[in-house]
Amino acid sequence: MKNTALTIALCAGFLVCSLGANADKTGYYRWADNEGKQHFTQQPPKGRQYDFVETRSGATTHSDGNGMFADTNDEQDTDSSEITPEKIEILPPKDPALCAKANANMQSLQANGARIRITNPDGSSRMLNAEEIKQQENRAQQVIKLHCN
Repeated sequence: MKNTALTIALCAGFLVCSLGANADKTGYYRWADNEGKQHFTQQPPKGRQYDFVETRSGATTHSDGNGMFADTNDEQDTDSSEITPEKIEILPPKDPALCAKANANMQSLQANGARIRITNPDGSSRMLNAEEIKQQENRAQQVIKLHCN
């Protein structure tokens, strides 16, 4: 009876280990453009050298751009010239409607002598002061940068 239980436990353990080994790798691709600027993408660049960095383990796979790979570990890298990002941002897809709206808002905000009226949640309305107009311009510029450029 003990041998049967032990055999079942070992088979279950092997099954769990084999499922974990076959799980898809998750991570990002790190590569440099012609000017040396680092890029981080979810798709590998075509015809360029890149590193695939696995997010779970931190292991890095280096590619020479021709489909040749070599597995290494980031902790073993001795190249001190490699740049490590401080922050990685995943940007939403560009939205042409938001781009057009932000451009129209920017034109209205920058018109000479423009007076901008807003309606508060309680239904009352008031005019924006110069500082609030500047804040709205900054918001419009951020949306333009994100969805237009």
